[in-house]
Amino acid sequence: MDIAQLREHIDRVDAELLLLLERRLKLALQIAALKREQGLPAHDEQREAAMLQTARERSTGEIAPDEAAEFLHGVLEHSRRCVARRAAGEGVKPLRIAIIGLGLMGGSLARALKSATPAHQLRGVDFAERLPEPGRSGLFESLHAPEEGAAALEKADVVFLCTPLSRTLELLPRVAEDAPTTAVVTDLCGVKRVITAAAEKAFAGPSEAWFVGGHPMAGGALGGFQHARADLFEGRPWVLTPTPHDPPERLQALCTLIESLGARVTLLSPDEHDQTMAVVSHLPQLVSTALMLAAAGRDQGVAGPALLGMTRLAASPAAMWNELVRELRPEMIGELQRMQSYLTELEIAVNFKEPLDKWFERANALRSQLEERS
Repeated sequence: MDIAQLREHIDRVDAELLLLLERRLKLALQIAALKREQGLPAHDEQREAAMLQTARERSTGEIAPDEAAEFLHGVLEHSRRCVARRAAGEGVKPLRIAIIGLGLMGGSLARALKSATPAHQLRGVDFAERLPEPGRSGLFESLHAPEEGAAALEKADVVFLCTPLSRTLELLPRVAEDAPTTAVVTDLCGVKRVITAAAEKAFAGPSEAWFVGGHPMAGGALGGFQHARADLFEGRPWVLTPTPHDPPERLQALCTLIESLGARVTLLSPDEHDQTMAVVSHLPQLVSTALMLAAAGRDQGVAGPALLGMTRLAASPAAMWNELVRELRPEMIGELQRMQSYLTELEIAVNFKEPLDKWFERANALRSQLEERS
């Protein structure tokens, strides 16, 4: 039997496996609904442990006992995530949603929306050369090039701007003009003061849609629709920056939609958002880049999880960060100086052979607090 024939067999097995997984998910959804009705906990650890043990005992042939348990554990984890997404989306009515920008963030948003509420009607907007892959995904009711953007926004309930900062600022007046008066418009940019100021001008008229700034604390080093994931926002904070004058019913509707994706909504002012991002997002990016430059070429091929994990952000594209850091220049200078002061303290301690206990103990305690808050 040649490779082509073996691959045909694998394709048939994969098709059967997908059908079985779909049947399993339907059963899991039914069980989850009954548990909610009866007030039972969603996760039964004892049953899961028994299932994994049974998988070990039943394994034969090519798959070892621990491999069988590992495979089943992956199936259980995926099933839990799918059930949680469906449960979160139960209170969300199907909406007409326009997504402008179909890279990693816009693509992940589309996958997450359809996973949580399959009845959502999605329309996507991006440059023509970037539309074939979203078109093959089957997620969208229609896809449009930028010059056809008005058609995508027609009758939209919600509009997500998933474009870089400069492009978002450029699009705001046009979206304000094209979006229905009843629509909710939000963005995903990593800075909010400049976006909010531009939106206040663009959406100032009484016939304009309602805009609120937004920023999900999620992403990845590799961009593009091909890297989009339905679980990108699960368990992640999603910041919204409303004003005291915003309509509470529209804000609540947007919060409910975002929470249906598994995200946790946090409300901050634009100033609070930008000051916080300088610490929790922009500083880690620059520190990761600096660490990678410092370690470059000296790993001898034996770098472990410490260096690889801490330099993950060093793979990020400069074009996006140039804009973001420029908008928060005063905050970033302050945070970099704070970072340098701690590095200087550690340098002096190492130079004079001082114990590092006080720094480590303080950092250990702060790290525990960070995990609890997050």
